[in-house]
Amino acid sequence: MKPWKSCVLLSALIAATGGTPALLPAADPAKSKDAEAQIETLARYAMRGKAHELLDRLAGTWDTVTRYWARPGDEPVEAKGTSTRKWILDGRFLMEELDGGNLALPFRGVGLFGYDAFEKKYNSAWVDSMNTSITANLGTYDKAADAVSFSGQYKDPWTGTKKQERGVTRFVNKDKHALELYLTEPDGKEFKTLEIIYTRKTPPGR
Repeated sequence: MKPWKSCVLLSALIAATGGTPALLPAADPAKSKDAEAQIETLARYAMRGKAHELLDRLAGTWDTVTRYWARPGDEPVEAKGTSTRKWILDGRFLMEELDGGNLALPFRGVGLFGYDAFEKKYNSAWVDSMNTSITANLGTYDKAADAVSFSGQYKDPWTGTKKQERGVTRFVNKDKHALELYLTEPDGKEFKTLEIIYTRKTPPGR
């Protein structure tokens, strides 16, 4: 690694951690090279990267319309609500606080969204007032479709069973996007269980 690059990475780490990292280049050239490589690795996996910029499009305050299907064939329950998303931990994770209104039961949720540099995938963790589980997902971005597709496992409180979950976040424009969630039933058939339309409440610059 070039000396200037090592200094840039080290400065970034110091700024991000609020202090001097425990690992510093040693006087011995061989050890110094190893230390620089470790600093570069730490920067790659611990710092916010370019992939995080996609999530900037989700930040802000939103009006929401949620439609929920408890079981295949049901008529959806619909409710209006609001969502606020903001960056935390120096831009590593986007945190959402959702008040989705009343879907037979009050629907409140908290989510964390980020980019996992180890997995090279977008990741999320979600909790809400209609479950006691933490749902985790990994996903990828399709530039042509302008959408993030993700998957994980859902613990269904209606049936007490675990189901495969698939979802997609579609970007309509800078002020609107949609989330769709699908579950796979024991018979292998998939159905849509949730849809949330997000419309920006306060567009940037206003």
